Amino acid sequence: MSAPPAPPPAHPPAPPSSGTPRAGRVAVIVIHGVADQKAGDTARAIASLMVNAGAPRARYTRGDCDSYIVAVPPLLSMVESGPHGQGAARKRVVPRDASPAAAGTDKPPAVSLRKALRQSVRSDFLRDNWSTASQPPAGAAATQAASASATTSASAAAAATATAAPGRPQSAPARLMSADAGIAFSDYLLFKWQGAGHEAYEATRIRMTRRENASGIERRVDVHEMYWADLSRLSGVLPRIVTELFTMVFRLSQLGRDAVDRAGLHAAKHRTRGAFAWGWLIRLQMALDWAFSGVLANLFLQLLLAGLVIAGLGLAAPHAGRIHIALALLLPGLAAWWYCYLHVLRPLRRSWAVALAVLAAVGLCLVPAPWAHWLIGLTWLALLGLLFNYGLRVADTRFPAMRAAGLVFLGAMALTLLAHVAMASFGPDGAGNGAGSLDDWVRAGLRTVEYVLLGIVIWWLLAGGLLIAWAVFGQLAARDDDAARASVATGRLGLFVSIASFVTLAMAIWALMTTFVELGAAHTAYDPQVFKSGLLCFLNGGSFLHLRYQRSTETFALAAGLTLALALYLGVVLVPSVLAEVRKTVGTAHALGRWLTGGYRRLDGFVTGLTIASVLMACGVGVLLALARLGVEPDGWVGAAAHGVGELSEFVLKPLVLSAATAAAALSAFGGVLSRYAPWVRLPLDVALDVDNHFREFPRSAIPRARIFSRYVALLESVAAQGYDHVVIVAHSQGTVISAELLRYLQHRARWLAQACPNDRVVKLWSQLEGRVDLLTAGCPLRQLYAARFPHLYEWVMQARAGDVGVCRWVNAYATGDYVGRWLWADPPLYKPSPPVTVTAGPEHDVCLGSGAHTHYFDQEQVLVARWIDALVR
Repeated sequence: MSAPPAPPPAHPPAPPSSGTPRAGRVAVIVIHGVADQKAGDTARAIASLMVNAGAPRARYTRGDCDSYIVAVPPLLSMVESGPHGQGAARKRVVPRDASPAAAGTDKPPAVSLRKALRQSVRSDFLRDNWSTASQPPAGAAATQAASASATTSASAAAAATATAAPGRPQSAPARLMSADAGIAFSDYLLFKWQGAGHEAYEATRIRMTRRENASGIERRVDVHEMYWADLSRLSGVLPRIVTELFTMVFRLSQLGRDAVDRAGLHAAKHRTRGAFAWGWLIRLQMALDWAFSGVLANLFLQLLLAGLVIAGLGLAAPHAGRIHIALALLLPGLAAWWYCYLHVLRPLRRSWAVALAVLAAVGLCLVPAPWAHWLIGLTWLALLGLLFNYGLRVADTRFPAMRAAGLVFLGAMALTLLAHVAMASFGPDGAGNGAGSLDDWVRAGLRTVEYVLLGIVIWWLLAGGLLIAWAVFGQLAARDDDAARASVATGRLGLFVSIASFVTLAMAIWALMTTFVELGAAHTAYDPQVFKSGLLCFLNGGSFLHLRYQRSTETFALAAGLTLALALYLGVVLVPSVLAEVRKTVGTAHALGRWLTGGYRRLDGFVTGLTIASVLMACGVGVLLALARLGVEPDGWVGAAAHGVGELSEFVLKPLVLSAATAAAALSAFGGVLSRYAPWVRLPLDVALDVDNHFREFPRSAIPRARIFSRYVALLESVAAQGYDHVVIVAHSQGTVISAELLRYLQHRARWLAQACPNDRVVKLWSQLEGRVDLLTAGCPLRQLYAARFPHLYEWVMQARAGDVGVCRWVNAYATGDYVGRWLWADPPLYKPSPPVTVTAGPEHDVCLGSGAHTHYFDQEQVLVARWIDALVR
């Protein structure tokens, strides 16, 4: 068995001297970063910068601006590309709910739930075949043949052989993982993408002319834009903002879980001293992540559903008669309309449907009032169930098995509710013949609230023990090396932020709707069964709910306080950078840079302390909830502290909810204006969303990295076909990560498949680009963010060279206060502005621009950036 070929040489052929102008045409491809750019904005900004700032040796004149349409076929992964090039082994896309006939198999997709459950605890990327199935993925033989035919070094072959199980050949995905995890992950996302066929991209192009002042030599310089915000960026619509916000809450925990999982597999492979601790840490991280997203989240959803049952039916009780008649007429009418729509070509069936609807309406109207509560209650419950099922379907596209878990909880809640209504209507305490009122439904809803709150208490008790073990094994595993400490910190940060944010949001939502729920139960007497108090029975069910609201949200101040502590730490670290973002620089560039660096270096330690405090708080909350369930009230300073925290929570919660709702409405209404004139307001959310989207693998039909890579490759193919002699890529922020990872992937793929698959699309493209590409990055987060948080996927960044990404020269510009990305190679870091451009010092070069933050690299006064772009162009 052979391994993939050794990586390309660190240094490509030396580029022409930057002091000697080259003839021919140059393409400048610009790719934006975080912010709310519109299509064409970045291309126009770069063109204007070159025209206005220019360079001492040359003058740029702006020409015409146009756009052209580029066909964007899907970029297939290496394990899909057969020996005859693209499309030879394209996998079929079968919807999850497809019938056996549609799937082309005699066996129904009975394992889909099992597969979803396995994907919910571990990414397929960390499985041998990138699949929960045992067989290798389609096209694996082609990649194995490609890697077998390539020249390999003895060390690479030995390393690949060492990772294979004895007597068992490695699969193509495992071979890629052994060679380079970062490239393998890009290929994995392409492999899992089940997107549509061809798309189209309208690329902006600005034609300019560069004229040498001394020699008068002119050359054509065309600026092309690679725009990707429409494939990843958050829109300004409130429902989309809410959906992505809750997705981010759960995704942060998954990102931490995956970082720990990768680090644990690395420790097991290299048999580090913390390998045993890593094994347990992986299990605990998976268990806590699933217990959070699959259990705690669903418990809160059932609490919300029970509250809506109480509010809706309680408020409807005084109008039950009119609602009964309205539903009796409406439901048969809707059923008949839908049946007629489905059988539009069968008039006889439509006539029968209308007749039956009329009879059903008459029959329902004649139902006596004591039994009408069943019609109203079941209709309301069915409507809520449909709405929740829709939400679960949306969640299921992003988080496997979440709909299955949610339906289990939803079914249990509905059965509990109906059982209590039935006992009230048919039992000895009721009429015994099914008669009743909507008050019976309200009492059943109150009983369900008790059961859900009891489930939450049990969850916290069990989670407390898991969290203690998780914190201990994390400390043991972090002793291995710097990468281990970074991975443990990423896992802690992800889980802590996810749980704290979710609990805060859940309590805020409960506080927002508690007024309506209490009104719904205000006229219903209730005798609690689980959470009894001094009163045997509450004459006002709203009083019971208000008491439970107070007791349930007593810990809000603690959860919000821990989250606020992290926010305050980041605020203290980032305030000078934010001031620099709005052009209010405080101090020197050196002081700004040192302050930000020190804050980031102490972040992991702060997160460790915050994690320990959170674990202790979770255990304390669990014990207090259990004692309250047993009727034991703590006294002394513990009781006083609990009482004080409860009063503080009640005082803070509702005003905070109203403020948050107002802020959300303002961001939705004026998000575009704020993004354009105050980009730093929305920038943190955009940064988090871009990082998350870069790793996101669900939904399979819209994997952002796969879609962006496909568009980028299509643009590169179009540029290569236009006959340019040289290509300069100018990227900012997240665009630098996209560009570096894509170029790195293209180069390695072309080398790996050159012999076995010479007709591969990427092999052909790279043969046109190799040795002709230069790269300028600005505000690049590869080292400061990606390598720091995900060290095992971005290990290459710490020794990155121009040759690693397949370019001749790589210039990286940064400002000292850039909180997203700064230097790549400078050791020690540079905090003083770099000297003016003369000639490139080498294939890689860091350029410090002085004070500044993250969003002004391409402003018109950035003369140094313009001169470095010109140095790469000439």
